[in-house]
Amino acid sequence: MNVGKAMFAVSPAFSNISRMRETFDQLQVQLATGERAQTLSDMGPGRGTSIDMRAQLAKSQSFQNNIAMVGVRLDILDMSITRFDQIEGEVRQMAASDSTGENQINLTTAQNYARSSLDEVINLLNTDLAGRYIFGGTDTDDAPVQSIGELLNGSGGRDGFRTVVSERKEADAGASGLGRLGLSQSGAVINLAEDGVHPFGFKLSGGSTDSLGVNISTPAGSPPSMDITFNSQPNAGEKIFVTLTLPDATTKTIELEATTNNTPGDGKFTIGGTLNDSATNFQNALQSTLAQQTQTELSAASVFAAAENFFNGNGETIQRVDGPPFDSATALVAATATNTVSWYDGSSNSDPRTSVSARVGESARVNYGVEGNETGFLQLVRSLASVAVETFSSTDPTSEARYDALSDRQLARLSENNNNTPGSFEVIAMELGVVRNAMGSYSSLNTNYQSQMETVLGNLENVSIEEVAIQLQTMQIRLQASYQTMSILNELTLVNYIR
Repeated sequence: MNVGKAMFAVSPAFSNISRMRETFDQLQVQLATGERAQTLSDMGPGRGTSIDMRAQLAKSQSFQNNIAMVGVRLDILDMSITRFDQIEGEVRQMAASDSTGENQINLTTAQNYARSSLDEVINLLNTDLAGRYIFGGTDTDDAPVQSIGELLNGSGGRDGFRTVVSERKEADAGASGLGRLGLSQSGAVINLAEDGVHPFGFKLSGGSTDSLGVNISTPAGSPPSMDITFNSQPNAGEKIFVTLTLPDATTKTIELEATTNNTPGDGKFTIGGTLNDSATNFQNALQSTLAQQTQTELSAASVFAAAENFFNGNGETIQRVDGPPFDSATALVAATATNTVSWYDGSSNSDPRTSVSARVGESARVNYGVEGNETGFLQLVRSLASVAVETFSSTDPTSEARYDALSDRQLARLSENNNNTPGSFEVIAMELGVVRNAMGSYSSLNTNYQSQMETVLGNLENVSIEEVAIQLQTMQIRLQASYQTMSILNELTLVNYIR
């Protein structure tokens, strides 16, 4: 008779051994994996904390991924902006070189150089990083700038910059070729007047003289006019000055010197036998000078004025001359999408940096958008395009003066004095540098946070191999003792006992 069933509580003993066996098996798995549990249900009360902390860790890692992604984009932006600045310096250097250069070399190379540089600038503005155009602000799916051929020559029935320049030159020169100014004489009085109230041609700013015999009135009226009156004969060497404002807001002072020479030459007028004769000679000299300045200084100003109207900046519309006819036009009108190429199709924000942002912390974002119509890009594109559409020739008597006038305007617009202007290459680079520094700080914070979280999770989810090994050895001894005890009990019967 098996007394174990009557005298000992065998079932509880088996249950205890079963639980120890389960614990032993768990310790073996922990020893093999280093993990406290293989499923969330096995973690017990710590599972909620683990789930929450892993969610926080994943979120922190997503911030780090954003920082890495923005870092790559900032690298490309930095390289591109550096190249923009280099091109700007190269254009300045060429514009500041000795006029047309030795043997007028600049006349033959200026247009090709401007066109190739403009093409490079456009390609840079259309930089594509993994399918994302980085100079289009929020519009990242399509190239923000049209190709150089479309910009200069037009496309699909829409006019390009070359046509807009041609129309503007006509409007500024006027039918008489005197920059929309009219000259008339009444006795010893020469009247110089604008031909209407409009934005085209020369504008009268004033006049002066060092001759006591000549009086010059202040421009007045609508349209403005001024009188040059010969009250007595000027002396040889005395000068009369007429100051004009050009369409690009620059000024030009015409200087005419009195001379007794019957063939006075450029910049001079002959003192006549009478006051009326002197006035007539002055009028002829002024008319000739105005015609010359219309083909040179005014022509260059027309190109840059057209560039400012065509290559529009933030908040601006493309403008062109209201015509035909163009030589008597009196207004600018907004271009439409069907008649004029739009040079820039990206986004335009009052603060371009905010056009693109990335979250780099729990409550932190960085703004790093760049838009291709910001001031630095705009002035460079305008300057290059203005020369690219011009034609220079050593046989054209106006080429050298036009080239010099265009170069002067390039130097003014691309001057280092503009480096502090919002949207300049230097300001953009500085602002993006601030973003890079901020990301470095947030990256360090995220890294430290992740390290702390991983430490806590490690303590929560992982086990000490040494401790598990000791526990496993202890459990093994206990199991062996329990098995031996149960084996003895299993053999314990009354018969065996009596023996």
